[in-house]
Amino acid sequence: MKLGRTVLGCICVTLLLASAVQQARAEETKRIAVVNVARVFNAYQKVQDVQKKMEQLFEADKTAIEKEGRDLKKKEDELRLNPNDPRKDMGLFKQIQEFELHKMQVQLKYDELAQRVEERRKTEMKSVLNDIKSAIRAVGTAEKFDLILRAPEFDEDFDEKAVKSADDKKEEPRSAADLVRRFRENPVMYFNQAVEVTDKVIAKLNDDYKNVVNKDSK
Repeated sequence: MKLGRTVLGCICVTLLLASAVQQARAEETKRIAVVNVARVFNAYQKVQDVQKKMEQLFEADKTAIEKEGRDLKKKEDELRLNPNDPRKDMGLFKQIQEFELHKMQVQLKYDELAQRVEERRKTEMKSVLNDIKSAIRAVGTAEKFDLILRAPEFDEDFDEKAVKSADDKKEEPRSAADLVRRFRENPVMYFNQAVEVTDKVIAKLNDDYKNVVNKDSK
């Protein structure tokens, strides 16, 4: 009876050890990569095309409002230089009223334009970010990565031995609080060059976008 318990105990220990070994091997096979999302965003050709499209789309309205603003400024200068008292000069009083009404109308036009621009920008950026997520997912799947993390975007926030891309834009922190915020927001404190897939994601994005543009142009 005692021998049977001993054998059973050995079997249990063996099974536990086997399970631990399998778990360790599974952990060893996990593949993790990092991607610099800011650099991907800046290098994505669609982002530049969206910006150009936005400028062309709203340029006429923007120019018209700016012209009205300049005309208003001239009118304001004329009214200020008028020596008459608007409380006694009904003509001047009426001009001031018309000026204030026009000023309010121009401000409303500006606010409406800003809102339309922001709504369109939001729609376009949703498309861009969806493209980036899809490209990261595609690269991760093709490269058989189990996890892709967002790489640090500020050079001073991670180990100096980590890879630093030449086209990364350096922006000095505005304050000590900003410096601390950058440090705390970075999900990765160090990474090796071998696990960065930023360039692959950029290539995937721009190749796919080029194919779409060429297809639409035919």
